[in-house]
Amino acid sequence: MKALVTVLALLPSLVYAQEQSDKEFVGKVSNLRIAKSGSVLLGVKQGEEDEPIACREGDWPIGFELGDTYAKNWLDFLMLARNTNQTVRLGYTPANGELCELQYVAAMQGDGFGGIGDEGDKLVETGALGNVALIGSNGLTETSFKASGHYSSDVAAAAFDGYTFNEQINDDAGERINRGLWLIKRDADTPNWLQVDFGQKVKIAGLRVVLNQKSTDLGRGPRDITLQVSNDGDSFADHESFRLSRVADQTGSLESAVSARYFRLKVHNNYGDATFIEIDELELFQKQ
Repeated sequence: MKALVTVLALLPSLVYAQEQSDKEFVGKVSNLRIAKSGSVLLGVKQGEEDEPIACREGDWPIGFELGDTYAKNWLDFLMLARNTNQTVRLGYTPANGELCELQYVAAMQGDGFGGIGDEGDKLVETGALGNVALIGSNGLTETSFKASGHYSSDVAAAAFDGYTFNEQINDDAGERINRGLWLIKRDADTPNWLQVDFGQKVKIAGLRVVLNQKSTDLGRGPRDITLQVSNDGDSFADHESFRLSRVADQTGSLESAVSARYFRLKVHNNYGDATFIEIDELELFQKQ
């Protein structure tokens, strides 16, 4: 996972903060909006005693353009700060009654929910059951998820977006990724697997596998699975094996919680569909 460190500035220079014309907001990011035009708009949490920001009123007072060279780093930083409830510093150019232009971002020393420090820190939990593997939470991005392969646009990350094919199952989810599921053609000679990289060692104690009902009826759901773990992403060890039921939604606890950076669900077979293996959503739960 990416770490928010004290006074981490993600811009070419901090000279903006020193210019008298610029101001600084210290607080928490409440919302992020990315427009088709490439504009990123920010909402911030302001207390009654805070100095009002010198920008337009409403939910989106500050913004920047994704086309800028440093904008992707800013966006990753802000998404992580929002998901971990981290206090940040936002430098901006005042524009009373108008959208303010963001000039820099920086972190304050950790006061968030955790999941950004040493092993043993609590991860941010999402949804009704406390899923810690939702994309956009705990520093997880599309590059955090991999699979042995995928069919068409049904990529690995789509199994961590909070959706099944036909419904949203995690209230904290962002937008659906493609069809909201991972699909792969069966190959008896090649292991089929789905994987998440947390970026550092975390402790996991349970999991949830969800399909939509139609795919369950077709027999595309996993039957025999093995949870594998790794700390280097190359050598994986079997931790625990299960036989799942032919139901659309099932949750289970591990016999023993396990600490690792990489968690891989290896699918040995399905419930009869001759062509595909499918997982609409894979959730992981931390040890309490």
